[in-house]
Amino acid sequence: MLSRSVGIGAALLITPLLSLAQTTTPEVPRYYVGLSAFTSSNQRLSRELDASKWPPLQLTLGYQFRPRLAVQVSAAYSNSAGSSTNNILDIYGGSAGTYRIDYRNTALSITALGRYTLTRRLSRRFQLDALGGFTLDRATYQSEGFYPALGNPAESIPFRRASDVNQYSLNVGPSLRYRLVGGLEAVAEGTVNMDLRSPRVVTTSGAVGVRYRFGR
Repeated sequence: MLSRSVGIGAALLITPLLSLAQTTTPEVPRYYVGLSAFTSSNQRLSRELDASKWPPLQLTLGYQFRPRLAVQVSAAYSNSAGSSTNNILDIYGGSAGTYRIDYRNTALSITALGRYTLTRRLSRRFQLDALGGFTLDRATYQSEGFYPALGNPAESIPFRRASDVNQYSLNVGPSLRYRLVGGLEAVAEGTVNMDLRSPRVVTTSGAVGVRYRFGR
């Protein structure tokens, strides 16, 4: 009789646990990394003198708080260097000396975004997200060279200039994700960016690449 009572009690305890195990939603992978081709007005302006047509790469690190809510931090860096030499002509068409400049421009974009999934079924391969956050754009400009002295083409006057600009922006936009295989996804993101210091200045940025989710 005692063994029968123990068996019934054990069954009563195990049944709810089995039911809970069957209805619990599987835990989503928490961490993800991404690599994308990135473009923004800050990056394009920094590279306007660069002959390279390839956009800079953006690295993304993210953390999934909940099945629909995640945060991510991304960084993109580009370095544009070059030189130019020109012969300056006077008003009579003669040589007034030589002008030369060596330049190096850099652009760094750091973005922190929250991401909320809008697609109703999270099990689908295709997912639509809403993005919102902030971006710090830092650009540096450095140049040095020489130009001819006025009235004396044989004499050269050296110069050196340097400047930097920081821009802070508020970002909103969509993200499209497509699960390729396992934890690997193809990702396309785009944002509209409002300058926090000059709200009338509105720019755009975008990224296309892949993302990988680690474990569970």
